[in-house]
This record gives sequence, structure tokens and C-alpha cells, in this order.
Amino acid sequence: MGRIGQEAAKMAVGLGMEVLAYDPFVEKMQVEIGSRQFHTTATVNRSVLEDLLSHSDFITLHVPGLDKPILGAAEFAKIKKGAYVINAARGGVVDEDALLAALNDGTLAGAGIDVFVSEPTPRTDILEHPNVSLTPHIGASTFEAQEKVGSELAGQIIEILG
Repeated sequence: MGRIGQEAAKMAVGLGMEVLAYDPFVEKMQVEIGSRQFHTTATVNRSVLEDLLSHSDFITLHVPGLDKPILGAAEFAKIKKGAYVINAARGGVVDEDALLAALNDGTLAGAGIDVFVSEPTPRTDILEHPNVSLTPHIGASTFEAQEKVGSELAGQIIEILG
């Protein structure tokens, strides 16, 4: 439930979804929604990974790089049949062999991916799979994102150098 996970949760709540979240490091699961005119707090249901997998129609991943995949064959075996997985985190957080097996056997209805283990040349069987939607991982390449990173860096430099 870091910054990106919270943004995904806000969109899901706005679409009327019940949101389950798994984050072993966060106790309070709430997101701030709205503007100055309308503001509310939505509670996100904290879940253990097994329950999240077995109850979710859509699973989005927003985690840092890990030593091993967070979703492998054992986790796909627990996923609700017909679910969708969206990996917008890092290549390697999803075992690509297990993902393809889950897509091919009907466990998953589809996957949205913008990161791969082998970048910039992802596997052809993933690229060509009819139930996979692909996008480039360029969220940080927008003008707004670059401006924000520049401002954050300038603030850190000022803080360090005085």
C-alpha cells in the first residue's frame, strides 16, 4: 500500500470495488479520496495473501523488486478462477512460466503487463498471448512525472547542502 498501490486503490474504490490489500509492512489501510470540495477516507481491507488471491477478481502488483516472484505456481493455484493479474511493478515479481500456465489452463482470464523479466526483449510467447494486454513501462516518462522527480531531487539537494 505504497504510493502507487494507494492510487490504484483510489481508482478501484471510485469504481465501486471492494479493495483487499496485502502489505506486510503497513498496519493502517486507508486512502484519502477527493478534492478540497469533496473529501473522504476509504478503508481498505487488510488481507493475508492467500485470501486476497482466492477472493479477488483483479490483482494488481505494485511492489519493489524481490529476490523471488511474489506470484509463482503455488500462488496461481490459489487464485480465483477467471481473475486478472496486472503487473505494473517490476519484471520478475511474477513467474512468467507460471503466468503462462495459468493463462493457458483458464485459471486466469487475462493479464496486463508493462514489465518483463527480460527487458527490453520480452518473451515472444507472452507478447503474442491472446489474453495478455501489453503496455510500455513509461509512467515516469511523462512531463508531469519528470517535473515531480526534478522538484523532489532539488528539495533533497537543498536539504542536504543547506
